[in-house]
Amino acid sequence: MARYRRKWTIPTWILVGMGLMLNIISALLTNFYIDGATRQANDLLQQQQANDKLINLVWQQIETLERKREHTLALLAVSDMAGQALPDPVREVLQQDIANVLPDLTIKLTMSEIPYLMQQFDRLQQSQREKINTLYFDNQGLIKQHAGKMESISILRNLALFLQIMGLALILARDLNRRDYAR
Repeated sequence: MARYRRKWTIPTWILVGMGLMLNIISALLTNFYIDGATRQANDLLQQQQANDKLINLVWQQIETLERKREHTLALLAVSDMAGQALPDPVREVLQQDIANVLPDLTIKLTMSEIPYLMQQFDRLQQSQREKINTLYFDNQGLIKQHAGKMESISILRNLALFLQIMGLALILARDLNRRDYAR
């Protein structure tokens, strides 16, 4: 008995159809998932940059508070060494300057009030430092989220590229199988 061997073949139109489907899936993956994930990653970067700017502004506020403290101490020390009170126009400007920074504080600018005033400056600077710390740790979390997002984008791009290559290979199978055209 002769051995009968049956050869299984897949019609070319099925390969071409599968290739087209893989290319369409790749395009949809790129359009919807990768682009959406890229927008989210960009949003994370923008939030991080906004936090960095805010950190710089708050740090400048801390430095400004330190300058106001030094300015106040210098004026009060000079008036105390001279044995005279601050002139009224200087006192008014200094009190207004302090009121801009510490609006809830009403204080007489005398040497006996200096410890309380410095304590208020310290309290405000400490709250500003805590704000900087919070923003810094928020940025650290945003950096980690961004890294994870970029990793998933990379994986999705590689998958989309693989699907495109496989799809093109299946479409090219049509050209490789000329036997179907002879029929």
